[in-house]
Amino acid sequence: MKRSAVAFLIVAIGLAACAKKKQAPAPTPPPAPAPAARPLPPGGAPPSFKLPKSDGKGGWETPNSDITEAEAIWHLRSALNVAALACDRTGSKGIVAGYNKLLAAQKTAFAKGYAAEGARHGKGTPLDRHVTSVYNYFAQPPAQAGFCPVAADVLKEAATVTPAAFPAYAPPALAKLEAPFTAFYTAFAAYQVELAAWEKGGGSKMAAAEPMRAMRTAAPAGPPWRIQLGAYSGDKAAREAWGRISKRMSRAADFEPRYEPVPGKKLVRVQIGPVTDRDEAIALCAAASAAALDCFPVAPRP
Repeated sequence: MKRSAVAFLIVAIGLAACAKKKQAPAPTPPPAPAPAARPLPPGGAPPSFKLPKSDGKGGWETPNSDITEAEAIWHLRSALNVAALACDRTGSKGIVAGYNKLLAAQKTAFAKGYAAEGARHGKGTPLDRHVTSVYNYFAQPPAQAGFCPVAADVLKEAATVTPAAFPAYAPPALAKLEAPFTAFYTAFAAYQVELAAWEKGGGSKMAAAEPMRAMRTAAPAGPPWRIQLGAYSGDKAAREAWGRISKRMSRAADFEPRYEPVPGKKLVRVQIGPVTDRDEAIALCAAASAAALDCFPVAPRP
């Protein structure tokens, strides 16, 4: 064998040996586990929501705490008034009709309930503030999904209650209507515990920009809403009614009345506004409720 061939054979054998000695590539490490998602408040509530004080009995202090039977009657009316205004969008049926029938059937009981509220809180501004707080309590958006079906059931029950039995019926019915809100409070307290644990684990740094991002992507305000405070038999009657309304409802002074004829009828609607959306219209109706006025939100026309 020639020397060049022998040298080539030796080099080839050496290269093959080296190739065999090379280590296999290290296995690819498994992907890092995805960070835990930031806990979300129940019911779409804002993270800044403030829970009421504990009542020391495993529950919460609310406008319905420690009230008399007579006061419970008015609080029941306020809750069902909110349902009549706000629950249509949750799919509940017959609430408005049931509420209007109840107003007529239990007119005396509701008048006594309102008088009891005035006796406890004082007339004028103190009473307005209290009644508004009751209304706003039942209008809290995060609990509406649970509240509206309960309100529909309570209205069905209330329709079978006689005026004589209604005072005793009001407190347990009110407790049913309040249950979705206390359940929301309990769920929000659990959310706060979960959020604290998540932030302790370092998740808060990852979500520091979330509030600003949410503000940047928020939907723009829609067309203005109004509220209607009754329909009256002619322009003169509507303007006279506005004079009474503006004296009873202090917030009415912030708006100019709008008199709108009802097509085909000798009626004129009294409306005030505008406000930015349905939720703000419902809040304005709270002020009307505080003045013992019935109203409903008026959606913007297309």
